[in-house]
Amino acid sequence: MKKIVGFTLVELLISMALLSMIVLVGASAFGLFSQRWDGQLGDFNADVVNTRNRMLVQEVLDHLVPYVALDTKGRPVMYFEGNRNGFVAVSSRSLFSSDTVAVVRFSVRQNTDLTYDVIYEEWPMRLDVLRSTQQKLLFTPPLVLFKSVSDPVYEYFALSAERQAILNGDDLDGRVTARWVSEHNGVQTGDIPLKARLRFGTAKGPYKIVASLSQRKAGLLTLYRGRVARDPLSPPDESEIF
Repeated sequence: MKKIVGFTLVELLISMALLSMIVLVGASAFGLFSQRWDGQLGDFNADVVNTRNRMLVQEVLDHLVPYVALDTKGRPVMYFEGNRNGFVAVSSRSLFSSDTVAVVRFSVRQNTDLTYDVIYEEWPMRLDVLRSTQQKLLFTPPLVLFKSVSDPVYEYFALSAERQAILNGDDLDGRVTARWVSEHNGVQTGDIPLKARLRFGTAKGPYKIVASLSQRKAGLLTLYRGRVARDPLSPPDESEIF
């Protein structure tokens, strides 16, 4: 009678132990690979979003224009007001409505972990135009441009102090210089900054956006009476200028 050869119980236990070790090592390696892949993919997605947002910010900043509105006393003033936490101005480029002038507002919002989000809002001039600094504007829902940044600061390269001194009749020997300031109010100074920049910190280091502001003639964007249907960028009639 032929003897049947098979595995002993000890051999079977040893084989199962070796197989378990192989599965454990493979699972650990796959888990580590997946974790690192997710981290790298997450960083890649974050970089894409930040790049897109930087392009959006640059586009709006590069198209800020001098815009005249009425102040609380009915006097024509330049519509621009900014401080270290943000600014409101008029841009000839809207993010949400093509070929539309818009009032834009940049600001920061503090999170519970003491980081900040950089926020963008706008009021497109589709059905109405900005006429007064006190006009009620219905801004779009906030768009978060940058999340969880540290120490965000808006700054403005302007001639404010010197230009105001000249208007007051002070003698500056013809010397007018621009400098970076943390506040600029066009209602008071009668102009908009030459440049604007946003600085903040990220996990990868400091981040800075600098833009030269458009210096179009103020007559291209000026005061209007009532609601108008024409393009706000077109030159106004004489009857429309206060």
